[in-house]
Amino acid sequence: MNPLSLLRCVCALAAGLSLASCGKKEAPSPVTGSTALIKVRFQTDWFPEPEHGGYYQALAKGYYAAEGLEVEILPGGPNAQVMSKVATGRADLGMTNGDDVIVAVARGLPLKMVAAEMQRDAQGIMFHGENPLTSLRDLNGRTVMAGAGSVWIKVLEKRLGVHFNLLPLAGDLARFMNDKHFIQQCFVTNEPYFARQRGADARALLIASDDYAPYRVIFTGNDYIAQHPDLVRRFVRASLKGWTDYMTGDPAPGNALLKKLRPDLPDDFFAYSMQAMKDYRLVAGDPKRAERIGQLSSERIERQIKLLQEIGVLDKPVAEKDVVTFRFLPDDSWPGGKRPPLDVY
Repeated sequence: MNPLSLLRCVCALAAGLSLASCGKKEAPSPVTGSTALIKVRFQTDWFPEPEHGGYYQALAKGYYAAEGLEVEILPGGPNAQVMSKVATGRADLGMTNGDDVIVAVARGLPLKMVAAEMQRDAQGIMFHGENPLTSLRDLNGRTVMAGAGSVWIKVLEKRLGVHFNLLPLAGDLARFMNDKHFIQQCFVTNEPYFARQRGADARALLIASDDYAPYRVIFTGNDYIAQHPDLVRRFVRASLKGWTDYMTGDPAPGNALLKKLRPDLPDDFFAYSMQAMKDYRLVAGDPKRAERIGQLSSERIERQIKLLQEIGVLDKPVAEKDVVTFRFLPDDSWPGGKRPPLDVY
Protein backbone atom coordinates (compact mmCIF):
# COMPACT_ATOMS: atom_id res chain seq x y z
CA MET A 1 0.00 0.00 0.00
CA ASN A 2 1.06 3.62 -0.38
CA PRO A 3 2.59 4.56 3.00
CA LEU A 4 1.66 8.22 2.48
CA SER A 5 -2.10 7.68 2.44
CA LEU A 6 -2.55 8.10 6.20
CA LEU A 7 -0.55 11.32 6.13
CA ARG A 8 -3.41 12.93 4.25
CA CYS A 9 -5.41 13.44 7.45
CA VAL A 10 -2.34 14.96 9.11
CA CYS A 11 -1.74 17.29 6.18
CA ALA A 12 -5.36 18.44 6.11
CA LEU A 13 -5.10 19.26 9.81
CA ALA A 14 -1.80 21.08 9.37
CA ALA A 15 -3.27 23.16 6.55
CA GLY A 16 -6.06 24.29 8.83
CA LEU A 17 -3.69 25.17 11.67
CA SER A 18 -0.94 27.00 9.78
CA LEU A 19 -2.36 29.02 6.91
CA ALA A 20 0.07 31.26 5.10
CA SER A 21 -0.69 34.96 4.85
CA CYS A 22 -1.86 36.02 1.42
CA GLY A 23 -1.00 38.81 -0.92
CA LYS A 24 -2.82 40.38 -3.83
CA LYS A 25 -3.36 37.69 -6.45
CA GLU A 26 -2.90 38.21 -10.14
CA ALA A 27 -5.43 36.32 -12.22
CA PRO A 28 -4.95 35.60 -15.92
CA SER A 29 -6.94 37.76 -18.30
CA PRO A 30 -9.59 36.10 -20.44
CA VAL A 31 -8.80 35.74 -24.13
CA THR A 32 -11.27 37.72 -26.21
CA GLY A 33 -11.95 37.54 -29.92
CA SER A 34 -10.03 34.28 -30.19
CA THR A 35 -10.66 30.55 -30.17
CA ALA A 36 -7.63 29.97 -27.95
CA LEU A 37 -8.35 28.07 -24.74
CA ILE A 38 -7.94 30.00 -21.51
CA LYS A 39 -5.55 28.50 -18.97
CA VAL A 40 -6.99 27.63 -15.55
CA ARG A 41 -4.89 26.04 -12.79
CA PHE A 42 -6.73 23.77 -10.38
CA GLN A 43 -4.98 22.60 -7.20
CA THR A 44 -5.98 19.27 -5.64
CA ASP A 45 -5.33 18.26 -2.04
CA TRP A 46 -3.57 14.96 -2.67
CA PHE A 47 -1.91 12.76 -5.25
CA PRO A 48 -4.19 11.82 -8.21
CA GLU A 49 -6.74 9.18 -7.17
CA PRO A 50 -10.41 8.26 -7.75
CA GLU A 51 -11.52 10.89 -5.21
CA HIS A 52 -10.49 13.38 -7.92
CA GLY A 53 -12.05 11.33 -10.69
CA GLY A 54 -14.68 13.84 -11.77
CA TYR A 55 -12.05 16.40 -12.71
CA TYR A 56 -10.05 13.90 -14.72
CA GLN A 57 -13.25 12.70 -16.40
CA ALA A 58 -13.99 16.30 -17.42
CA LEU A 59 -10.45 16.60 -18.77
CA ALA A 60 -10.53 13.27 -20.61
CA LYS A 61 -13.94 13.82 -22.21
CA GLY A 62 -13.26 17.38 -23.28
CA TYR A 63 -15.78 19.09 -21.00
CA TYR A 64 -13.29 21.77 -20.01
CA ALA A 65 -12.22 22.32 -23.61
CA ALA A 66 -15.87 22.64 -24.63
CA GLU A 67 -16.11 25.52 -22.15
CA GLY A 68 -13.06 27.18 -23.70
CA LEU A 69 -10.75 26.18 -20.86
CA GLU A 70 -7.32 24.60 -20.79
CA VAL A 71 -7.36 23.17 -17.27
CA GLU A 72 -4.12 22.13 -15.60
CA ILE A 73 -4.80 19.87 -12.61
CA LEU A 74 -2.01 20.46 -10.11
CA PRO A 75 -1.46 17.35 -7.96
CA GLY A 76 -1.29 17.78 -4.20
CA GLY A 77 0.52 15.76 -1.58
CA PRO A 78 1.80 16.12 1.99
CA ASN A 79 2.71 19.80 1.40
CA ALA A 80 -0.05 20.80 -1.02
CA GLN A 81 -0.89 24.10 0.75
CA VAL A 82 -4.03 24.33 -1.36
CA MET A 83 -5.58 27.40 0.28
CA SER A 84 -2.42 29.50 0.43
CA LYS A 85 -1.67 28.71 -3.23
CA VAL A 86 -5.12 29.87 -4.31
CA ALA A 87 -5.02 32.91 -2.02
CA THR A 88 -1.67 34.03 -3.43
CA GLY A 89 -2.45 33.30 -7.08
CA ARG A 90 -0.21 30.27 -7.58
CA ALA A 91 -3.41 28.38 -8.43
CA ASP A 92 -6.72 29.76 -9.66
CA LEU A 93 -9.08 27.33 -7.91
CA GLY A 94 -8.67 24.49 -5.45
CA MET A 95 -10.44 21.77 -3.51
CA THR A 96 -10.50 21.02 0.22
CA ASN A 97 -12.76 20.36 3.20
CA GLY A 98 -15.38 23.09 3.60
CA ASP A 99 -14.34 23.58 7.25
CA ASP A 100 -10.88 24.56 6.08
CA VAL A 101 -12.25 27.39 3.95
CA ILE A 102 -14.36 28.75 6.82
CA VAL A 103 -11.39 28.64 9.22
CA ALA A 104 -9.12 30.23 6.58
CA VAL A 105 -11.54 33.11 6.00
CA ALA A 106 -11.73 33.69 9.76
CA ARG A 107 -7.92 33.95 9.67
CA GLY A 108 -7.94 36.54 6.92
CA LEU A 109 -7.63 34.64 3.65
CA PRO A 110 -9.93 36.10 0.94
CA LEU A 111 -11.50 32.85 -0.28
CA LYS A 112 -14.99 31.56 -1.09
CA MET A 113 -16.58 28.18 -1.77
CA VAL A 114 -18.23 28.06 -5.19
CA ALA A 115 -19.52 24.45 -5.40
CA ALA A 116 -19.47 21.14 -3.56
CA GLU A 117 -17.25 18.39 -4.90
CA MET A 118 -18.74 16.02 -2.34
CA GLN A 119 -21.84 16.32 -0.18
CA ARG A 120 -19.92 14.59 2.62
CA ASP A 121 -16.27 14.52 3.54
CA ALA A 122 -14.64 11.12 3.05
CA GLN A 123 -12.88 10.99 6.43
CA GLY A 124 -13.85 8.06 8.62
CA ILE A 125 -12.90 5.74 11.48
CA MET A 126 -11.44 2.34 10.58
CA PHE A 127 -11.71 -0.69 12.86
CA HIS A 128 -11.53 -4.48 12.73
CA GLY A 129 -14.67 -6.50 12.07
CA GLU A 130 -13.75 -8.68 15.05
CA ASN A 131 -14.26 -5.63 17.31
CA PRO A 132 -16.96 -3.62 15.55
CA LEU A 133 -18.17 -0.11 16.25
CA THR A 134 -21.81 0.75 15.64
CA SER A 135 -21.50 4.52 16.02
CA LEU A 136 -18.96 7.20 16.90
CA ARG A 137 -20.29 7.11 20.46
CA ASP A 138 -18.55 3.73 20.78
CA LEU A 139 -15.22 5.58 20.70
CA ASN A 140 -15.79 6.79 24.25
CA GLY A 141 -12.98 5.56 26.50
CA ARG A 142 -11.09 3.92 23.61
CA THR A 143 -7.69 4.73 22.14
CA VAL A 144 -7.78 6.16 18.61
CA MET A 145 -5.02 7.16 16.20
CA ALA A 146 -6.24 10.45 14.73
CA GLY A 147 -5.24 13.99 13.88
CA ALA A 148 -4.85 15.97 17.09
CA GLY A 149 -6.99 19.11 16.97
CA SER A 150 -9.29 17.78 14.26
CA VAL A 151 -12.65 19.52 14.24
CA TRP A 152 -14.59 16.26 14.46
CA ILE A 153 -12.84 15.35 17.72
CA LYS A 154 -13.96 18.61 19.29
CA VAL A 155 -17.48 18.03 17.96
CA LEU A 156 -17.62 14.61 19.64
CA GLU A 157 -16.34 16.03 22.91
CA LYS A 158 -18.60 19.09 23.07
CA ARG A 159 -21.72 17.81 21.34
CA LEU A 160 -21.82 14.12 22.32
CA GLY A 161 -19.62 13.97 25.41
CA VAL A 162 -17.37 11.38 23.75
CA HIS A 163 -13.76 11.35 24.96
CA PHE A 164 -10.95 8.99 23.93
CA ASN A 165 -7.20 8.62 24.25
CA LEU A 166 -5.46 10.10 21.22
CA LEU A 167 -2.46 8.67 19.38
CA PRO A 168 -0.82 10.81 16.66
CA LEU A 169 -1.41 9.68 13.09
CA ALA A 170 1.35 7.63 11.44
CA GLY A 171 1.75 7.09 7.71
CA ASP A 172 1.34 3.31 7.65
CA LEU A 173 -0.96 0.48 8.71
CA ALA A 174 1.52 -1.42 10.89
CA ARG A 175 -0.27 -0.87 14.20
CA PHE A 176 -3.66 -1.57 12.71
CA MET A 177 -2.50 -4.85 11.18
CA ASN A 178 -0.87 -6.02 14.41
CA ASP A 179 -3.72 -5.22 16.82
CA LYS A 180 -7.33 -6.25 16.21
CA HIS A 181 -8.48 -3.73 18.83
CA PHE A 182 -6.73 -0.86 17.09
CA ILE A 183 -8.85 2.05 15.80
CA GLN A 184 -7.66 4.83 13.52
CA GLN A 185 -8.80 7.73 11.41
CA CYS A 186 -8.90 7.04 7.68
CA PHE A 187 -10.42 7.98 4.37
CA VAL A 188 -13.22 5.52 3.71
CA THR A 189 -12.23 5.47 0.04
CA ASN A 190 -8.66 4.43 0.75
CA GLU A 191 -7.18 2.74 3.85
CA PRO A 192 -9.84 0.01 4.31
CA TYR A 193 -8.96 -1.30 0.85
CA PHE A 194 -5.25 -1.60 1.63
CA ALA A 195 -5.91 -3.14 5.05
CA ARG A 196 -8.15 -5.77 3.42
CA GLN A 197 -5.45 -6.46 0.84
CA ARG A 198 -3.21 -7.39 3.77
CA GLY A 199 -5.81 -9.74 5.19
CA ALA A 200 -7.63 -7.60 7.77
CA ASP A 201 -11.41 -7.53 8.07
CA ALA A 202 -11.32 -3.74 7.94
CA ARG A 203 -14.56 -1.79 8.40
CA ALA A 204 -15.22 1.94 8.51
CA LEU A 205 -17.67 4.49 9.88
CA LEU A 206 -18.07 7.84 8.17
CA ILE A 207 -17.31 10.72 10.54
CA ALA A 208 -19.89 12.97 8.87
CA SER A 209 -23.24 12.92 10.67
CA ASP A 210 -26.23 15.08 11.49
CA ASP A 211 -24.04 16.78 14.11
CA TYR A 212 -21.09 17.33 11.79
CA ALA A 213 -21.61 17.52 8.02
CA PRO A 214 -18.78 19.28 6.19
CA TYR A 215 -18.74 19.45 2.41
CA ARG A 216 -15.68 18.88 0.26
CA VAL A 217 -15.67 21.97 -1.90
CA ILE A 218 -14.34 23.76 -4.93
CA PHE A 219 -13.17 27.23 -3.89
CA THR A 220 -11.34 30.23 -5.29
CA GLY A 221 -10.13 33.69 -4.30
CA ASN A 222 -12.30 36.76 -4.05
CA ASP A 223 -10.12 38.58 -6.58
CA TYR A 224 -10.46 35.76 -9.09
CA ILE A 225 -14.24 35.82 -8.69
CA ALA A 226 -14.30 39.58 -9.22
CA GLN A 227 -11.99 39.52 -12.24
CA HIS A 228 -13.04 36.28 -13.93
CA PRO A 229 -16.58 35.29 -12.91
CA ASP A 230 -17.24 33.66 -16.28
CA LEU A 231 -14.18 31.42 -15.94
CA VAL A 232 -15.35 30.30 -12.50
CA ARG A 233 -18.82 29.56 -13.87
CA ARG A 234 -17.42 27.56 -16.80
CA PHE A 235 -15.00 25.63 -14.60
CA VAL A 236 -17.74 24.72 -12.11
CA ARG A 237 -20.15 23.70 -14.87
CA ALA A 238 -17.60 21.45 -16.61
CA SER A 239 -16.33 19.96 -13.32
CA LEU A 240 -19.80 19.01 -12.11
CA LYS A 241 -20.58 17.54 -15.53
CA GLY A 242 -17.41 15.49 -15.16
CA TRP A 243 -18.42 14.31 -11.69
CA THR A 244 -21.91 13.38 -12.86
CA ASP A 245 -20.50 11.41 -15.78
CA TYR A 246 -17.82 9.77 -13.64
CA MET A 247 -20.28 8.61 -10.99
CA THR A 248 -23.24 7.64 -13.19
CA GLY A 249 -21.65 6.74 -16.53
CA ASP A 250 -18.49 4.97 -17.64
CA PRO A 251 -15.55 6.17 -15.49
CA ALA A 252 -12.97 4.57 -17.79
CA PRO A 253 -11.77 7.81 -19.48
CA GLY A 254 -11.03 9.52 -16.16
CA ASN A 255 -9.51 6.38 -14.68
CA ALA A 256 -7.23 5.99 -17.70
CA LEU A 257 -5.74 9.42 -17.02
CA LEU A 258 -5.41 8.62 -13.33
CA LYS A 259 -3.66 5.31 -14.05
CA LYS A 260 -1.08 7.08 -16.21
CA LEU A 261 -0.28 9.36 -13.29
CA ARG A 262 -0.54 6.64 -10.60
CA PRO A 263 0.63 3.33 -12.09
CA ASP A 264 1.26 2.16 -8.51
CA LEU A 265 -2.50 1.91 -7.79
CA PRO A 266 -4.01 -1.56 -8.37
CA ASP A 267 -6.84 -1.77 -10.89
CA ASP A 268 -9.37 -3.00 -8.34
CA PHE A 269 -8.60 -0.03 -6.08
CA PHE A 270 -10.47 2.17 -8.55
CA ALA A 271 -13.55 -0.03 -8.30
CA TYR A 272 -13.31 -0.08 -4.50
CA SER A 273 -12.98 3.68 -4.19
CA MET A 274 -15.82 4.29 -6.63
CA GLN A 275 -18.10 1.91 -4.71
CA ALA A 276 -17.21 3.58 -1.42
CA MET A 277 -18.16 6.98 -2.85
CA LYS A 278 -21.51 5.49 -3.85
CA ASP A 279 -22.14 3.50 -0.66
CA TYR A 280 -21.43 6.49 1.59
CA ARG A 281 -23.24 8.87 -0.79
CA LEU A 282 -20.24 11.15 -0.79
CA VAL A 283 -20.63 12.81 -4.19
CA ALA A 284 -24.32 12.62 -5.10
CA GLY A 285 -25.58 12.97 -1.53
CA ASP A 286 -28.81 11.63 -0.08
CA PRO A 287 -31.81 11.91 -2.43
CA LYS A 288 -34.15 11.79 0.58
CA ARG A 289 -32.65 15.15 1.58
CA ALA A 290 -32.90 16.48 -1.98
CA GLU A 291 -29.10 16.58 -2.21
CA ARG A 292 -27.46 16.74 -5.63
CA ILE A 293 -23.98 16.74 -7.14
CA GLY A 294 -22.39 20.15 -6.64
CA GLN A 295 -25.07 21.46 -4.32
CA LEU A 296 -24.27 23.87 -1.50
CA SER A 297 -26.99 24.55 1.05
CA SER A 298 -27.26 27.92 2.75
CA GLU A 299 -28.75 26.24 5.81
CA ARG A 300 -25.90 23.72 6.06
CA ILE A 301 -23.24 26.41 5.68
CA GLU A 302 -24.89 28.49 8.40
CA ARG A 303 -24.99 25.46 10.72
CA GLN A 304 -21.34 24.71 10.02
CA ILE A 305 -20.26 28.25 10.82
CA LYS A 306 -22.25 28.18 14.05
CA LEU A 307 -20.74 24.83 15.03
CA LEU A 308 -17.18 26.03 14.38
CA GLN A 309 -17.86 29.11 16.47
CA GLU A 310 -19.32 27.03 19.30
CA ILE A 311 -16.32 24.73 19.54
CA GLY A 312 -13.88 27.63 19.39
CA VAL A 313 -11.91 27.06 16.18
CA LEU A 314 -12.67 30.39 14.48
CA ASP A 315 -10.32 33.30 15.14
CA LYS A 316 -13.12 35.78 14.54
CA PRO A 317 -16.84 35.67 13.62
CA VAL A 318 -17.67 35.15 9.96
CA ALA A 319 -20.94 35.31 8.05
CA GLU A 320 -22.20 33.05 5.27
CA LYS A 321 -21.55 35.76 2.66
CA ASP A 322 -17.88 35.81 3.72
CA VAL A 323 -17.26 32.12 2.97
CA VAL A 324 -19.51 31.07 0.08
CA THR A 325 -21.20 32.29 -3.08
CA PHE A 326 -24.05 30.39 -4.74
CA ARG A 327 -24.00 32.33 -8.01
CA PHE A 328 -21.97 29.76 -9.95
CA LEU A 329 -24.06 26.67 -9.20
CA PRO A 330 -25.82 25.38 -12.32
CA ASP A 331 -29.59 24.95 -12.16
CA ASP A 332 -29.45 21.16 -11.80
CA SER A 333 -27.41 21.47 -8.59
CA TRP A 334 -30.37 23.03 -6.77
CA PRO A 335 -33.12 21.01 -5.07
CA GLY A 336 -35.69 20.11 -7.69
CA GLY A 337 -33.33 21.26 -10.42
CA LYS A 338 -34.64 24.81 -10.16
CA ARG A 339 -32.59 27.83 -9.11
CA PRO A 340 -34.30 30.10 -6.57
CA PRO A 341 -34.33 33.86 -7.16
CA LEU A 342 -30.74 35.09 -7.01
CA ASP A 343 -31.58 37.95 -4.68
CA VAL A 344 -32.26 35.34 -2.01
CA TYR A 345 -28.55 34.56 -2.05
